[in-house]
Amino acid sequence: MSLQSLSAQPAAPFNGVLNEQCQLLLSGIVVLLLLESATAVTLVWTYWPTSISQHTLLTWLGILAVMQVTRLFILIYYRRRLAAQQATPLCRRLLSGLALSTPLFIGLAGYLFNPLDTLFSPPMLSAQLICAGLGLGLSTIALAAYSSHFPTVFLYLIMLLGPTVARLAETQQQSPLSLVLLVPVLGIFFLVAAQRINRTGHQAMVLQASNRSLIDYLNRARSDAEALNEKLAQEIYDRKDARQRLQDTNDRLESMVQERTHALGETNTALAATSERLELALEASNIGLWDWILDTGRNYHTNFDRLLGYDSAYFKNFFGDLETLVHPDDLTRIRSAMVAHFKGLNSRYHAVYRLRHADGSWRWIEDEGRVVSRNKSGRALRMIGTRRDITDDRQAQEQQRLAATVFENAPEGIFILDHKFRFLAVNARFEQITGYSESLLIGRRILEEEEAQPNREIYLGITATLHDKGFWEGEINERRRNGETFPEWLQMSAVRDEQKRVIRYVGMISDLTSRKETEQQLLFLSNYDRLTGLANRTQFREHLHKSLTLARLNREKVALLMIDLDRFKPINESLGHEIGDRLLKAAAERMAQHAGGQESLARVGGDEFTLLLENHGGESNISQHCQKLINAIKKPFLIDGHELLLGASIGISLFPETAKEAQSMINQSDMAVYQAKRGGGNNFQFYRSNMRVASVEQLALETSLRKAIFKNEFVVHYQPKMDLASNSITSVEALVRWQHPTMGLLPPAEFIPLAEETGLISAIGELVLERSCRQAYKWYKQGLGDICVSVNLSAHQFRKGNVAEIVDRVLSSTELPPHLLELELTESLIMEDMEQNIELLQQLRTRGIELALDDFGTGYSSLSYLKRFPVDTLKIDRSFIMDLDKSPDDAAITRAIIDMAHSLKMNVIAEGVETEEHLSILRDMHCDSIQGYLISRPVPETELLELLHTQAYRKTMDN
Repeated sequence: MSLQSLSAQPAAPFNGVLNEQCQLLLSGIVVLLLLESATAVTLVWTYWPTSISQHTLLTWLGILAVMQVTRLFILIYYRRRLAAQQATPLCRRLLSGLALSTPLFIGLAGYLFNPLDTLFSPPMLSAQLICAGLGLGLSTIALAAYSSHFPTVFLYLIMLLGPTVARLAETQQQSPLSLVLLVPVLGIFFLVAAQRINRTGHQAMVLQASNRSLIDYLNRARSDAEALNEKLAQEIYDRKDARQRLQDTNDRLESMVQERTHALGETNTALAATSERLELALEASNIGLWDWILDTGRNYHTNFDRLLGYDSAYFKNFFGDLETLVHPDDLTRIRSAMVAHFKGLNSRYHAVYRLRHADGSWRWIEDEGRVVSRNKSGRALRMIGTRRDITDDRQAQEQQRLAATVFENAPEGIFILDHKFRFLAVNARFEQITGYSESLLIGRRILEEEEAQPNREIYLGITATLHDKGFWEGEINERRRNGETFPEWLQMSAVRDEQKRVIRYVGMISDLTSRKETEQQLLFLSNYDRLTGLANRTQFREHLHKSLTLARLNREKVALLMIDLDRFKPINESLGHEIGDRLLKAAAERMAQHAGGQESLARVGGDEFTLLLENHGGESNISQHCQKLINAIKKPFLIDGHELLLGASIGISLFPETAKEAQSMINQSDMAVYQAKRGGGNNFQFYRSNMRVASVEQLALETSLRKAIFKNEFVVHYQPKMDLASNSITSVEALVRWQHPTMGLLPPAEFIPLAEETGLISAIGELVLERSCRQAYKWYKQGLGDICVSVNLSAHQFRKGNVAEIVDRVLSSTELPPHLLELELTESLIMEDMEQNIELLQQLRTRGIELALDDFGTGYSSLSYLKRFPVDTLKIDRSFIMDLDKSPDDAAITRAIIDMAHSLKMNVIAEGVETEEHLSILRDMHCDSIQGYLISRPVPETELLELLHTQAYRKTMDN
């Protein structure tokens, strides 16, 4: 071996690696030149129909084309140079620069073609997704093509993806944190991937270069040995003349033998390492290797303990003990397969059978091998093969077969799409429903189908929902292949991989044609209310059960609103059922308008309705919805010249917060409606757990209330009213209280709503009227002044139609002058049947009785009707007085009411006066009288008598 060859050996691997790097860079540039060109054409084609200037697209494509042609000629030149001589570091740098000449320009497309105002807009979303996909695709291919030189692949990725990241950064100016985190994370991922691929490739190139160097070295050694052998033969033939040369040749031969021995040792070491790697690979792959010597029965196997749980030394002769391990049904199959291979009928032995595991379970084993040694007579002497546990594979195959069977035999049409909504598979039922065979659909996108164009907007909405939530379901109208339209129920779900990326979409369709026809028939026969056209009780319960089922599956919430119309029954009884029916229909139409349609609204009784709110936004949203319904119902209804007023009491039950099934929701909403009515109606109540207890208590309270009338447990308190002109008490308001034997003194709010529901309010009202008039007559006879007593009349008393008779009887029995009695009424009470009620009020007024309109300003009646009401006094509601000194709006409204009342020749009383500031402001506004805690709270007759005596004494002293 020459000194020159020895000195060249250390540099050989380096030169080989450098040459491999240049060759890989050159081939990678060729591949990416084609892919980059295809990418450029695809980008221009994709953005051509968009809002991007076509001149910009053509200019960008033209510049890139010039760059690519230039690179092509340079590549041809360098390919010839590399073929003619060894690569150099300069050559590698030039190739790296050639690879990096285009990515920045291509990456600029992501910045130029996607202006900031078009990012993620629906018209540009498809093009932007294609642009992103092409960029990531080029990045991945560059990662593999340029992996031999790490700086090249790293700079390529930075230049290609940098402009797009810069564009995205502009969208995150307000909240750059997500981008600050995204860029380093993506950079680290690409950097690690590039570094790992580069390191692996570099090791492979070093190993390949070393192998080539070793092969060259062995070839040279072999050539030298052959030359030496020839010389040795020549020297033996001519021994006398070449003894000295023979000795030299022997010395050289010994040196070569030593070198070859050393090389052989290294080869053996490499073989041992290879054997070790093979064993590790077998162990890692869960495959067992077996070697069977047939004539001795000796066998060798690996991984047997891992496959079946037995110790490696447990069996002395594995194949001799198969009968103890193999399933009885499989033993014959093993023997037949092995005998067929021994006889040469099969080139390989292959069998699948069950073996008993050490834990007692059966494991499926795939056995494969072949005879590697036979004797002269053809008898097998040695056999080698592999053994693999395929239990999990068999189970997976069975599951796949089961899934395929379900897929093909499902009663619904099933289809599978890829992540770009292209058809991958459809089942037979899908073909039956739509008329499209699988061969016509595979590879085609839904939105590209001509038949899908009428539903294009729906499909775009479905795709957007799938991207956001991963699931969509609903009913749409589709078209069969023959052009026939039909209703279908569509459900689609996104299938994601381990990285949460969408890889498939699975959909199911159900033909609703027959169901729709049946539903329409049943709808007219039994499921809809004849009067209102709304769903009836049966349909409501079905809808409720369906909503709860879907809510359980989708983990959503459902609210049941039970709506009971207030004041409908007296209208229906007094004006007749025909007007009552028309009023119900008008109320249903108004509720449907504010309920978002008739789908979830139902009439379940005479004046009872239900409304289902699915997937609601919580109690606050429900409260707003209820208030809108109440406000809508409170507006007057004009029917046959009658201006009628209704109210709405709403009870709410929530799934799954308070109820888990339909009947519980119905019961709970009924209880909540009852509580809403107890609160005076025109309000809503959510069901609470304490309502059931309250209902029991209410029942007991109702029983006590009926007895209280006969036991004379009701007492009357009086709240004074002060005339601002004389600064004296001129009238009082009679307010009833219930002296309960165990619960103490109860205010009106605790029992008046119950009394109205049970009809006891008329008896209580008559009792209060009689007792108040009798007391006022005493004050009158005692010389305490002309103290007028005000008594509230309920709507129930008015509806009975005998108010005038009752007042006449009470005035006659108590001998109270009529001008000392004032009756207080509300706007809504008068508006229920305005013409009849105005006539009644005129009768009372002709008797000399004072009439006051209570809570003025809180109703819906038009101010134009006020001049028709025969009232003497307006009472301004306390809601306008409470913030009189703080709210300019309340002050303006109060002043307007006072001025308007005075212009109509009416007196004005302000309720809820509690501070001196209130009093001062009302004096300035020329209010006639005030009532409130500033003067006195409602007090018993004895305490009021003291106030009246004190007032009479002061008048006497002043005189």
